Amino acid sequence: MSKPNKSLAGNVANLLLGMFLGYGLFLLQSLNVYVDYTAPTPSHLDMHRRWLLDDSTRTSSEQKDGPRKILLDCGANVASTVQLFRETYPEGRDYIIHSFELDERLAPYFAAYSNHVLHCPVAVASKYGNITAYAESAWKPDKGRVRGADMQWGGGAIYASDSEKKDEIHGRRFGVRNVIPMVDLSLWIQENTALEDYVIFKLDVEGAEYEILEKMLKDGTFKWIDKFYGEFHGWSPVPGWSTQRKQDLIQTLKINNITMLEWAGEHKRYQDIELLHKPDIPENTPGVPGMVYSNCSRSPGGPARLALTVQVGMNAKAAFKLVETIRAHPSKMPVTLFVYGDFVQLFPDLIIKWAERYTIGIREHAPFPSGHWILQNSNVMRMSLIATVQRMKEIGLTPVYYYPDALSKRVQDEAKNRGLRIIQPTTKFPPNLGTLLKEDNYYKYRDVERTPKAFRILYERMSTGGILSLDSDHPDSYMISAFLMDYLSENSGFELVSVQNCL
Repeated sequence: MSKPNKSLAGNVANLLLGMFLGYGLFLLQSLNVYVDYTAPTPSHLDMHRRWLLDDSTRTSSEQKDGPRKILLDCGANVASTVQLFRETYPEGRDYIIHSFELDERLAPYFAAYSNHVLHCPVAVASKYGNITAYAESAWKPDKGRVRGADMQWGGGAIYASDSEKKDEIHGRRFGVRNVIPMVDLSLWIQENTALEDYVIFKLDVEGAEYEILEKMLKDGTFKWIDKFYGEFHGWSPVPGWSTQRKQDLIQTLKINNITMLEWAGEHKRYQDIELLHKPDIPENTPGVPGMVYSNCSRSPGGPARLALTVQVGMNAKAAFKLVETIRAHPSKMPVTLFVYGDFVQLFPDLIIKWAERYTIGIREHAPFPSGHWILQNSNVMRMSLIATVQRMKEIGLTPVYYYPDALSKRVQDEAKNRGLRIIQPTTKFPPNLGTLLKEDNYYKYRDVERTPKAFRILYERMSTGGILSLDSDHPDSYMISAFLMDYLSENSGFELVSVQNCL
C-alpha cells in the first residue's frame, strides 16, 4: 500500500504535533521499555507522559534525526510477531517495535527484545477510556478446549460471547477478567508517528479491528501507514456490528485502496514472505537447489578429490580455536565453514574475517536438540532458513550451501525454495556411521593415542575421497586438526578442493 503525496497530507499543525509527540518514542529505540498503564481513566496526554523517558536517561546515540522505521504490533500475544519480524523481515532489526497487549501476564515474553516498547496491559480501541478485558486462565489438566482444540492461546479480547464469558471450561478460553486502559489507536498513531516515518501496522485484536479501522478511515490515519497486516474476526460478537456492517467496512477499505495482508505469527508466516525472500543465488552457481551432495567425484584422469568442511557450533571459543588453527596451517587448503544464523548475529566481524579466505555456508538459525530438526513443520523450517540467510545478507554474504542437521523431504523442499545446495559429508568427526567413538576404542586413551585412532576410523569412509567435516563443538576436532591437514596435504594423494568442485 502506498501513501498519498505527503506534502498534501494533513495540516501543518497536526504534522508538528505528531513529530513533537512522536519524537519521544524514537528516543527509546535502543531500549526495551515496559509501559504500565495503571491510572484510573487517564487522558491520552497522561498516557504519553507515562512512557516517555526522562531526559536524563537519553544517550547521545539516541538523539537521531530523520525518518524512523516503526512496527505497530497490535494484539502482541506471546511476542510471536516480534520474533518473526526480528528474525525474518528485511531490515527488521532496524525497526522500533511498539507492542500492544491486554494480558499483562504475557509481558515476560517481551523481556528479551531491545529496540522495543511494550504497552501492557492496554487494549487498542477507537477511543480512550477503560474497558473490561477477558483473558485466558492458567493451564490445568481439566482446562477446556478452544474451539474444539487443546490449546493454550494466550491473550484475550474485549468482545466475547455470553458462552465464552460463562467459565473457562465451556467458554473459549476466558477465566480472567480485568478492567484495563484502552487507547484511541487512530489518534495515537497520528500523535506518535510522523508522515515521513515508514510505518508497518499489524492488527490482530479479536474483533476490535472493526471499530479501530472505521475510526482510522474517518480520521485519515492511513496516510501515516505504509503497510498493513492483520486479520478480520467475522465471528466476533462486536456490539452494533452486524455481519453486513463488517462486510461494508471491508469493502470501504478496498474502495480506498487499503490492502490488508495476512499476518499469522503463531504459524510463522505472513502473506508476502516469499515475495520478500526470493532466492538471489548467482546464475553460474554449480549444483541444483535442494539436491543433496555427499561425494566428490574425481576429475577425469586425476586423483580422488576431498573437500574439508567445518560444522561451526555455537561454542564460539571452540570454533575460534579450530578455525584459526586451520587458517594457520601452511597448506592453505580450501575449507567451507557452515554456521548457524545466531552465530552470525552474535559474531558478525568474525564471520566477515573468515569469509576473506573461506566459503561460508549455513546451518539452521540455531541448534535443535538431536533428532528434532527434521520433526519441525515446514513453516518453522522456512523461518529458520530465511532467518539465517537474512543474517548472512546483513553482513554482505549470500549463502549457497546448506548443511542440515538431518535430512527429510521437508528439509529438501525448503532448501530448494531458498535456492540452497545441500551438503552432507561422506564422513565426519565425530563419526555418525561405521565405527563410532566409544570409551573402549577411543575415549579411554591419551591425546597422542586418540589422534591415529580417529584417523583410522575416518579413513574407513574417506579412503576414496569425498567430503570430510569436523564438528567444532567436539574438542578433539581441534586436537586432530593440524595433524589431519598434514596427512591430507602430504600423504593422502587427494586433490584437495572446495565444496563447489564436488557439485
